Amino acid sequence: MFGGQPDGTEKVPAMDLVRLAIPRRVYTQSHIDYVTEAVIGVAGMKDRLRGYRITKAPAMLRHFTAVFEPLPA
Repeated sequence: MFGGQPDGTEKVPAMDLVRLAIPRRVYTQSHIDYVTEAVIGVAGMKDRLRGYRITKAPAMLRHFTAVFEPLPA
């Protein structure tokens, strides 16, 4: 999952995509507006953001509980 191979290495995908799933009847319009502003803010900093490296993660569901460090500039 997420590029992890059975031997413990990672295979970088050709494209990194993000999916934003929003359950119905749970969030108000103000919640959606807040998320929209946050995504626009991050997109505005895309030239300054370099990404993160996973430094520690469990074998299962690592995307929820992984520990990250920033990549060098």
